[in-house]
Amino acid sequence: DTELLDLLAADGSQPEELVDGECLRGDMRALLERLPDLQGRVLKMRYGIPCADAPDPDEPMSLTGIGRILGMSRDRVRNLERDGLASLRRLSETVAEYVAA
Repeated sequence: DTELLDLLAADGSQPEELVDGECLRGDMRALLERLPDLQGRVLKMRYGIPCADAPDPDEPMSLTGIGRILGMSRDRVRNLERDGLASLRRLSETVAEYVAA
């Protein structure tokens, strides 16, 4: 005699939230792919987005750790992160509707 709504409420997440989250992740992946290669790789490693370079793809990494893997200084990694985030802001019209909600 359990209703579907009761089962969904027990999860803590509503189906539309799950769909929105998956769509947002897909849009973010697409935006990251539009960045220059090094900027995209740095941002993926920095924020724990699966990336071939990262030793543990789901764990965010420090600037020093990323620099060690990519063979560059911490400052160079910081600059790539800053430039990548600025580029994402310019490209982010795709995700603006998620943020507004």
